[in-house]
Amino acid sequence: MGLAASQGRYLCLTARMSDLVYEGQQISQQRLALARETQTVAEDYTKALSNTKMEYRLQDGTRQQLNYDVITDPNPDTGLCMRIVDVNGNIVVPSQSSSINASYKDADGNDVNEVFSSAEEFVNKVLKNDASISDNDIAKYSKMSLNELVQKFKNENITISFNEDKYSYLKSESNQHYLFDENCKNPEYLQQMLTSGEWLLQQATPLKDEGWDNFLWQGSTAISEVNDTSDDAAAEAKYEAATIELQRKDKMLELRLEQVQTEENAVEKELDSVKEIIDKNVESSFKTFA
Repeated sequence: MGLAASQGRYLCLTARMSDLVYEGQQISQQRLALARETQTVAEDYTKALSNTKMEYRLQDGTRQQLNYDVITDPNPDTGLCMRIVDVNGNIVVPSQSSSINASYKDADGNDVNEVFSSAEEFVNKVLKNDASISDNDIAKYSKMSLNELVQKFKNENITISFNEDKYSYLKSESNQHYLFDENCKNPEYLQQMLTSGEWLLQQATPLKDEGWDNFLWQGSTAISEVNDTSDDAAAEAKYEAATIELQRKDKMLELRLEQVQTEENAVEKELDSVKEIIDKNVESSFKTFA
């Protein structure tokens, strides 16, 4: 082999060796990324097995997942008769309309228009017992239509509750503020806010001037945090499928890396051989000038 041909072959082999070394580095990086992904899959699986959910106990002893509607349901047979507040005392509601459109139904779900036939009857049975309402207002309200009176109360955030023949009248305090968060309807989000302490539960109590007292759900019989096993089977199936796929990809990369390393050894040996030929050609061609 001539000197020029040997030198050209040596350059081609050097370039090929450089490509192989680069490919080997890329494969190692890909395997490292797969290792990180495998760790993430394992961590997600562990979280899925250890996740919890908040439940509430029904009157019949059965338990269901806690949600906003159950917490704020004023019927003790179907709800907890509580409210949610943030650390600043703002009442948590899903939308602004929730703060003014209070419940105007009786225990059987009948609308106020079905319970009372006129505003006068409404005033006589409900409002006359409120000492804060003047006689002039009583007379003015009696002359209004029932729909007008109810809409007025809604706009002023006044709640009227009905229970058989007993009626209660509650006007919200002027300094009462609301936190509007539509995500409070999401049970998972609600649980996160309650367990983190950013939101608190309060229950109605006649023993306090403001009518509400903080409720510590931790350790109570009404609300509990339990291990959520409903998604364990799905999490296990997802974990096994992801693990198998990651192992398959890693095995393919491992085989390719072995091929690259084998080719590197072959190229390295050929480089040594060509270099030896070049050295001999140089020695034989230029020894006459020595």
